[in-house]
Amino acid sequence: MKTPSPVIDISLPLSPQTPAVPGDPPFTRRLVLSQAADGCEVAALNLSAHSAAHIDFPAHFLAGGKRAGDYPAAAFFLAAVVIDCGEAMRLGPDVLSGTALAAGDAVLFKTSNSRTRRFAGPDFPADFAALAPQLARELAARDLRLVGIDAMSIEPLDDPAYPVHHLLLAADILILEGLDLAQVRPGRYRLVCLPLAVADAEASPVRAVLLDDAGAQTS
Repeated sequence: MKTPSPVIDISLPLSPQTPAVPGDPPFTRRLVLSQAADGCEVAALNLSAHSAAHIDFPAHFLAGGKRAGDYPAAAFFLAAVVIDCGEAMRLGPDVLSGTALAAGDAVLFKTSNSRTRRFAGPDFPADFAALAPQLARELAARDLRLVGIDAMSIEPLDDPAYPVHHLLLAADILILEGLDLAQVRPGRYRLVCLPLAVADAEASPVRAVLLDDAGAQTS
């Protein structure tokens, strides 16, 4: 009998410590009803759609691009490959060397961001490991479904043209940002990263997890 696959939570948490992308509203949670005064607890959340672990849809950068409601729920259950990029700060096509990728895969890049907890907050880091356009072009040429990284942005914020976002989203490759891959070994997994059911969303927070089928035992 096969036991359930171990579940690895790879989501940066939402809290007052969560760094917001510069220009985005920070995450806040405000009580509007309390147990003491009202007999129940209700909170209001204020956050950017690009807070902590989140998916970018093509509409984030492309006029007329697809939004959350254009994807079925099944689109967020994916075969995934985690690639350890070591200490590289600008990830180029060389990080794919020796990794077998299949059509329909998701690719998640584990970088020094996880090891050094660059996105633990509360301040957004001045520099972080991210994709270079050359790698984005290589990924866009493959029949992939999603590219993710352990950073709040898949590319540095110093180029207002945002070439990495444009290259991937134009190829209908979803972008998953805000991951924590510190405890994840390289290899194959199943990725689950369901967005909120907000049809018009250009992006959405997710709870991203990896299912480690290789770690499941049979008896």
